Amino acid sequence: MPTTTSSSDKLELISLKDSLISFSRLNANAVRYHHWHQCLEVLYVEDGYGVVIADNRHYTMRPGRLFIFPPFTLHKVMVEESTASHYRRTIIHVDQNAVLHMFDAFPQHQQKFQRLSARGSEAFVADLLVLHDWLNVLFTHYSVLAQGYELDRENVATLLLSLFSMLPAQARRVQEDEYRLSSQVMLWVDENYEHKFSLDNIAADLKKSKSYISRRFHAETGEKINEYITTYRLRKACEFLLRSELSVHEIATRVGFSDATYFISTFRKGIGVAPLQYRKNRDK
Repeated sequence: MPTTTSSSDKLELISLKDSLISFSRLNANAVRYHHWHQCLEVLYVEDGYGVVIADNRHYTMRPGRLFIFPPFTLHKVMVEESTASHYRRTIIHVDQNAVLHMFDAFPQHQQKFQRLSARGSEAFVADLLVLHDWLNVLFTHYSVLAQGYELDRENVATLLLSLFSMLPAQARRVQEDEYRLSSQVMLWVDENYEHKFSLDNIAADLKKSKSYISRRFHAETGEKINEYITTYRLRKACEFLLRSELSVHEIATRVGFSDATYFISTFRKGIGVAPLQYRKNRDK
């Protein structure tokens, strides 16, 4: 089963260790937080309405809608209070590197899986309500297998092949709202996170007051701007630690920290381990 490497209540860095996937069907909390995973995530909404924020975009969440988040995709799920008591979803985390070669005999599915799990690609969103009964049978079956620790390579392969065979040929942008102020702030952070900046800089570029930006960002995302910025920078730092041999000081500078000591302290608080230890753990 997966383990969470973070002790923070802001991040969910999942290491699947010896498991190929984790699989769960349950009622979930009404409000989540911006987080990411080192693996691919599949989210199927069975009941409940709300908003999904994936990187810089907002999507309407409703029954029958399926989301696939590539590794390291920053995302958040917010459920409307009126439906929070019965928000239910199926969620699957997949070790994309271990699973890829399971599709060698199915080149079209393998190419689709590679696109879906490519870092930096957009979230895949599809409406599958017409297939809900079929998906319910599929997920119920594999939920039983997961509870019995029977999700071996063969069962994982049949689950993913069954699911992918039902997906549309290409991802579609659905119910996307790029005009929310929070989306503009997120895009600004994405373009400027490497530099040290303050809310004054964001307000000046967006031509809004600081108080208005803070208020609207919190209303639209449920969190404070500074918390989002820190989470975003830590995600980028984790990518550098996993994908490069840059020193901790160089990484700190690249993700907008002027002080390496403060970066290490912030990283340890957010991720649960020091940056160098996080790098050492990458091959475990």
